[in-house]
Amino acid sequence: MTVNIVNEETELHVITPNEPGIFGRVLGTLAHAGINLRALCVSSQGEEGHFLIITADNKKAEKALKTLGYKVKPNKVVTVEVSDRIGVGAEIGALLGNAVIDIKYAYGSSNGEERSLLVFNTSNNKKAADTLR
Repeated sequence: MTVNIVNEETELHVITPNEPGIFGRVLGTLAHAGINLRALCVSSQGEEGHFLIITADNKKAEKALKTLGYKVKPNKVVTVEVSDRIGVGAEIGALLGNAVIDIKYAYGSSNGEERSLLVFNTSNNKKAADTLR
């Protein structure tokens, strides 16, 4: 497996009301504050919206989002930049599984230039990062 960049990072878990327009409101708040979004996962659970985001400036993002009254909690995660090819996710899963590391959740996407950014929250992020380096 060709892994170019593995980092331990902080993602922001933003809890919002689950209502029409919230996606645009959260991302618009970041855009108006001049904050580049690096990774994003969004879901809803009942009355709440849940945004998992990694930005170029998490402190500035947290401040901007809290001014709107949203709850913002930092989570430690592992980010992995890999070549975008069939089977790379399975290889990462096997490596972490063989190291007895539980993946709590993961998300990612391709940047369109043959690279993918994957985000993992695991039972042991330090060990996961070391395993994937």
